[in-house]
Amino acid sequence: MKIDIHTHFAPRDCFDLIGEDGKPFGASIVVDPSGQEMLAFGGLKFGPVARQLYDPQTRLVDMNRMGVDMQAVSVPPTHLFYNMNADQGLRFSQKENDEIAELVKTYPGRFVGIANVPMQDIGKAVPELKRAVGQLGFKGVQINSNINGKNLDEPEFLPFFEAADVLDVPVFIHPHYVAGADRLGKYYLTNLIGNPVDTAIAAASLIFGGILERFPKLKFVLAHAGGCAPYIQGRWNHGYHHVWGTKYDLPKPPGEYFKKMYFDTIAHYQPALSYLASTQGADYLVMGSDYPFDMADMSPVGSVNQLGISPKDKSKIMGTNAERLLKL
Repeated sequence: MKIDIHTHFAPRDCFDLIGEDGKPFGASIVVDPSGQEMLAFGGLKFGPVARQLYDPQTRLVDMNRMGVDMQAVSVPPTHLFYNMNADQGLRFSQKENDEIAELVKTYPGRFVGIANVPMQDIGKAVPELKRAVGQLGFKGVQINSNINGKNLDEPEFLPFFEAADVLDVPVFIHPHYVAGADRLGKYYLTNLIGNPVDTAIAAASLIFGGILERFPKLKFVLAHAGGCAPYIQGRWNHGYHHVWGTKYDLPKPPGEYFKKMYFDTIAHYQPALSYLASTQGADYLVMGSDYPFDMADMSPVGSVNQLGISPKDKSKIMGTNAERLLKL
């Protein structure tokens, strides 16, 4: 079975909810001069809102064309409304999780749910994670690469990671609201540069902050081939050995913790994906596309097939690893 672990889905009526409840937080649905719907938030516009984002039948046609048997679906990062008050954030998360659960129920074997939780209030995020996994049957949870500007190693997030560890579900980290956004406004650099950099910050926080040491069984999946992180791990190791390593309670070099993380295949550059496969190993790669957005790899099966690795390792990346990770 070929599984795409990185896709985004937003039920149609959740867009209506944004238009109704999102306005106090600066979010709204607008129609641009061409007649396309856009999500407006924080002075920026995201979109257009493609039919593939909310219409299952259109998705299934694309999946069949792409050779994908199953999609793991998470909400778009623009729907991680961590700046909402906690009650509104919980309501929104519950609505989306309930709708995604219905999608999975309607199309068993084609979709699997990745939960959304209100990380701005861990006291509400943990019960919603437990509900999504225990009652709705979700197989993982998505969080942003930072939580309202806070790195993931902040002590307030420990109860969430502990809950994910106990539930034994992977945490999918997707970047948004990236560091340095004030300098990345032109040329789509918030995505082209900001996303991979913020993912690296998240990975560094998990490693240097001791999260991966404290929860050795907890599994993380990093979007977009791990961002910058896999390609600068040598620099992190050098710093550990020669600069500051003895000053911190980190018993192993940073590179050792990369074997505790998984990486999707969205590199957009075959030599980079080949490097990732050779350094991290086929056991830690999972196929992803970022469907249906503009930065998607719309041929994820082809990207894996182009790797100069064994058929067995290709099968691991295309599906076997995700089956194990999501307990399918």
